[in-house]
Amino acid sequence: MIAIYTPPPQDEKSFMVISRPVIHPNALHQPHHTRGVYESIELVRDLGDEGIEWLMATASSPKGNIPTWISEKAIPGQISADVPSFLKWIASKGWKNQL
Repeated sequence: MIAIYTPPPQDEKSFMVISRPVIHPNALHQPHHTRGVYESIELVRDLGDEGIEWLMATASSPKGNIPTWISEKAIPGQISADVPSFLKWIASKGWKNQL
């Protein structure tokens, strides 16, 4: 499971999202399943006419038998695949749809 924390914004033009892996008593380990871990810190700022800045630091591991080099190669593509969804979300919040 992932715990997501969004600290109160310092202003109306930025926000931060912190995602951390957690072990929750209602999500017990299941036999023959491997639980990967993912965490990130994201800062999003509206830069006005210059667009939107999205800074992200991530760390993840699929655990189990998947080699690290495979997951490290796949993660950037998975993150960039989420960008269109993110752009739709910020547009729904009234932010400019520019990167």
